Amino acid sequence: MKAAAAGGSRKTKYRQLAHTADLGLRIWGATREELFENAGAALTAVLTDRRRLRREKTMEILVEAPDLEALLVAWLNHLLYLYDVDAFLGREFQVLDLSPQRLAARARGETYDPARHVAQTAVKAATYHHLEIANHHGRWQATVILDL
Repeated sequence: MKAAAAGGSRKTKYRQLAHTADLGLRIWGATREELFENAGAALTAVLTDRRRLRREKTMEILVEAPDLEALLVAWLNHLLYLYDVDAFLGREFQVLDLSPQRLAARARGETYDPARHVAQTAVKAATYHHLEIANHHGRWQATVILDL
């Protein structure tokens, strides 16, 4: 993926950031909902090649947290939980309802199959380190660090 200009282009959804011993993600979206959808896609892209995932299974997801930043961490950690426990990887994410303390979403994807999916980077958790969500000139941007 091409690196985006500062602030990300209108078409850029996310990119990886260099970070010592961890992996940073910068994520963009036109809305907060799109930001969270793109965050799910970015996490999956770290774990495997999203393009090889089929939309065979749908997971309904509900997460709660005290604020929007904590909600992003809870969202990503819940997706990691689904991967660790059920081997589920989402290819497509749809935010159904979003408030600063609650996220209801739908993830479409499939169960990890080592014969078809390449495991890329093992992620332990999304962290609060350098965590930020902000609206820059009408476009939402988040930075989150993943513990590897």
